Amino acid sequence: MNPALIQRTGLWSALPRWAGSIAWFWVWVCAIGLALMVHLAFLVVWPDNFIHEDSAAYIIQTESILRGQYLEDVMKRPYGVAAFLALLSKLFGPHILVFVIAQHLMSVGTALFVAGTVRLAGAPRVFALMAFCLAALHGRIIHYDNTIGAETISNFLVSLAAFIAAGAALRKWPAVPSAAAVGLTLGAVMTCRSAAVGQAAVILLWLVVVLDTGLLRRIGVLALAGVLASVVYLTPAAINLAIGKRPAGNETLAVMAFVVGYSGDFEHGVHLDRKAQARGYVEQMRAEDTPRGWPDIEVYQWPFGAMHRLAKAGDNDTDLERVVRDIFVETLTTPSTLYRHLTKHFLREMFFLLFDANSVARRTPSPQGYEFFMERDRFPFFGSPTGLKPGQLIQDYYKPWWPLSRLLPTADQFQLNLNRLFARGYAPSSDLVALCCGLRVSTEYDDFPGLIWWLSSATLGLALVFLIGVPASHAGLVRWPSGRLVAGGTLMILLAMVSAAFPTFLIYGLNRYAYYVIPFLAGSSAILGSVVFDWLRARAGRADRAEA
Repeated sequence: MNPALIQRTGLWSALPRWAGSIAWFWVWVCAIGLALMVHLAFLVVWPDNFIHEDSAAYIIQTESILRGQYLEDVMKRPYGVAAFLALLSKLFGPHILVFVIAQHLMSVGTALFVAGTVRLAGAPRVFALMAFCLAALHGRIIHYDNTIGAETISNFLVSLAAFIAAGAALRKWPAVPSAAAVGLTLGAVMTCRSAAVGQAAVILLWLVVVLDTGLLRRIGVLALAGVLASVVYLTPAAINLAIGKRPAGNETLAVMAFVVGYSGDFEHGVHLDRKAQARGYVEQMRAEDTPRGWPDIEVYQWPFGAMHRLAKAGDNDTDLERVVRDIFVETLTTPSTLYRHLTKHFLREMFFLLFDANSVARRTPSPQGYEFFMERDRFPFFGSPTGLKPGQLIQDYYKPWWPLSRLLPTADQFQLNLNRLFARGYAPSSDLVALCCGLRVSTEYDDFPGLIWWLSSATLGLALVFLIGVPASHAGLVRWPSGRLVAGGTLMILLAMVSAAFPTFLIYGLNRYAYYVIPFLAGSSAILGSVVFDWLRARAGRADRAEA
């Protein structure tokens, strides 16, 4: 055959692949651009509502570090978020806008890592794109990206660790460097949020189970990642010990108070004299509980009142913490009280959180409600409050270079486009709003179940497919999807469930805790789509063969 003809034939056969790659490149550019525009629209509409009820602790810690007053810091939060904010301050200047912009960018990065994990699991590109859009454009995600807290950086680091673990287990990335990277990342996330220990355990155990290597190498990978994670996590405590800083305490007492109040036995067990002081109040509040929980977050926090009623005259914080800890341990180690906590509290709050099934889990506070915290917690060191008005960010900072100014929209046009984008389900509303194509959606501020209901349903469906599919595939009734897809879907399901389980078991199903769950629900939903697509494609192939 003519060599020139062979060369031309090879060139033509390669063209579709090149064309597809170029098309997908621009599809991803558009998707990432859309996500950035939606996040920017939220930032511009609420340019000074960056402080919620827990933000002050992290910002005070950051200011203490930057002013060299670290020893005087008395906050009760892990140091990871403050260290990150201090790093941003050193790099770009100490300003609250820097912090919030970094959070929005990290949130888009989280969605990219989730999409990458879905792709590493063998799902087609369209389902990786689906995972990205679901994780990056969810209203509850963007809402909390706009306030200072541990949510954004925690999800970013967890998704990064999951992505690296998936690469090592599913695409044969070098095991030792991957284990080291996973360990360092998980250690960093636990310095930001101690409750991330559940997500860390899931990633490490999943990696050890799925990794295709010998038993000793798996144990070595687990040991390396675990040791590095522990070293990073314990570094702040080691620094405090070295410089003589006394621990300021933590939120352990508050967390234990919820379990004690909701499920503790106030008729029997330890500290009966103290329990008698709180018994009447506890019985009254438990009697007011309904199948749909308490009506608002303030009533949900009644266990704090029970905790203080356990105190006696002359008790200090250490004495009260010891009493609450004793009753907490008793609650979790007594079969009857543990069963009560699981059935009466935990399972119900999981349902509330995952399916927007009560007002506390469903209705996100309007950003206007954060004006109270913005006025109460002022941080002039970080330029907060900024005094910026809606739209002023665009007018002040949107100044494209001259060659681009003729191609890009003017500041007024840009602001108008952002306003239109923001109106598509992100603005507070008391009713469903039009998205596109006749579809109406919840705004996250109304009293309707939002997108998380569908994501949770898809995740539950994927879990059922995996649980039923194993025996069905062995029986030859169904075609089982690829092992990589099953492994990736299992990781997404486990991360979603443990992200919801920790706060609901220890506290309750507050809507902010859904932030930690949504990206992994998005990954699970995309993998379910890929599993269904594989099944339909296999069924169509069998039908074609039967006709032939």
